[in-house]
Amino acid sequence: MYPGTEGLPPRVALLQLITASWVSHAVRTMAVLGVADHLADGPRTVGELAEATGTDAPTLARFMRALAALGLVAHDAAGRVGLTPLGEPLRAAVPGSLRSYALAIAAPSVERAWHDLPNALRTGEPSFPDVHGLGFWDYLAAHPEEGALFDAAMTGSAELRSGVLPAAVDLSAIGTLIDVGGGQGRMLAAALASAPGLRGVLADRSEVLPGAEAFLDAAGVRDRCDLVAVDFFESVPTGGDAYVLAHIVHDWPDEQAVAILRTCHQAMAPGARLWVVEQVIQPGDEYDRAKLLDMLMLVLFGAQERTADEYRSLLQAAGFGEVVIHPTDTPYSVIETVRH
Repeated sequence: MYPGTEGLPPRVALLQLITASWVSHAVRTMAVLGVADHLADGPRTVGELAEATGTDAPTLARFMRALAALGLVAHDAAGRVGLTPLGEPLRAAVPGSLRSYALAIAAPSVERAWHDLPNALRTGEPSFPDVHGLGFWDYLAAHPEEGALFDAAMTGSAELRSGVLPAAVDLSAIGTLIDVGGGQGRMLAAALASAPGLRGVLADRSEVLPGAEAFLDAAGVRDRCDLVAVDFFESVPTGGDAYVLAHIVHDWPDEQAVAILRTCHQAMAPGARLWVVEQVIQPGDEYDRAKLLDMLMLVLFGAQERTADEYRSLLQAAGFGEVVIHPTDTPYSVIETVRH
């Protein structure tokens, strides 16, 4: 059951579900206006905030009332508006910022794809290309501002995942860790920081590597890792004691997902480990955010989130054997297997 609807009469609970999109629209608008950043130095009057955001003060007062009802801001005794801990991550420059995520995931282009979910269910194909005339990645390439926003959103979510691997598995016996599709290298940097004897290889598209080099250098681990340009459908570096695919497999339908895993399998020596970091759909009918994320993957890419058994099937199809799943205190699990 969706959080917040427990114990409500069915019609009231259903109304909550029907109007749930109102919340995401309000959060996105808060991000668009930069409200959290304008409140970073402390509470302000609605008039001051309206001047800063270029909005109509009486109308903004109504919007602040709505945001306060969501717990994102709060009014003090003088009627000034202040930022709450819940609203803090909507600031642009704070560690773990979710502002770009709010802007990208609730962007109008994504919303239009959601609206065509019924057709995606009829065909099993993504709705985004039908709505926009381009696949998701081609659309972002043709709209650089949205592409940059999506990249920033993924960077923010990568921060949430970055500490998952060292928290879930023992890296002390690993000599070389190869991060396939590792983006800027946030997870690799966290792994290297947690295991002083570890060396890393970041393998990703050539256009990604300059950003990765800058990030790894700033993190103080550039001297312990190599950067290699790859197409993970064609090849990945050999010689790793362990390989990690973080937030990669869920972007692809089964056939392509197996192809990526098979490429890793071919590069790995017997005894090498593979760690797949993903959200694993939980069994049963209880609420699980991954079950809704699965629908987003459908409309954007024709891809999917998966259950534990579905990940086992993918890995076995790619040539791997036994699979162990390590849950974490984040939404992500580490799915572990060994090359035999």
